[in-house]
Amino acid sequence: MMVDEVEFCSPLVYKPIIGVEMVTKYLVAANDVLNNPHFKYISEFTDEKKACLVFETKLDDVEVTGIDLIEWNNEDKMVKLSVFIRPFSALTKVGEQMSMKLTEIS
Repeated sequence: MMVDEVEFCSPLVYKPIIGVEMVTKYLVAANDVLNNPHFKYISEFTDEKKACLVFETKLDDVEVTGIDLIEWNNEDKMVKLSVFIRPFSALTKVGEQMSMKLTEIS
C-alpha cells in the first residue's frame, strides 16, 4: 500500500518519481530486471517507520549491490522509496535493462 503521492527516488532519474501509477510502473520494471535466481536480501535495518534493505543480484556477468530505503506513514502506507545501486557498472547495466523494460510496459 502506498499513499497517492508516494515518492520514488531512483538512482537512474534526476528528479523523484511521484504518484502511485508511475511508481508502480517503475517497481514492476525493477522487479522484472532485478528479481532473478541470483537476487537475495543480505541485510536489513528497521525501525518503526523505516526500513533499509540491502540486496545483491547479478545481471549477466555484472554483480549488483543495492539498498532499498523505505519510509511509511502512521497508516503503514509507503510514502517514500529510495534505491541506491553500486558499482557504476551495475548501475549502467540496470539502467540499460530498465530502459528496455519500461519501453515494453508503456
